[in-house]
Amino acid sequence: MKAIPIVLIIASLVVSVDAKPNRAAQRKRDKAEEKREAQERKAREVKRDAIQGYLDKKDKNHDGSLSRDEFLTGEADQKAAGKKFDTYNKNGDRALSKSEIETLLGL
Repeated sequence: MKAIPIVLIIASLVVSVDAKPNRAAQRKRDKAEEKREAQERKAREVKRDAIQGYLDKKDKNHDGSLSRDEFLTGEADQKAAGKKFDTYNKNGDRALSKSEIETLLGL
């Protein structure tokens, strides 16, 4: 009769000792995940700020996209700039969207 309680006590000690490293490992994984998420968030912010800065300089009507005229304004080589515009205007709508500007900027 005394053997069963002793076995149960030993088993509970083994289980509690095994659980502690698992919690520590989980905390380590959680911290790594938080760090990765923070890095991804920072990368998104950098992209957003770069695109917004580009739009602030060129988007005269503040509609969030660049028309061909807006894009060409201030460009020294209008012909080369026009070809560049056509290259990055993937959907052919004659305006560069934020995603197209992202590609243009190499982000």
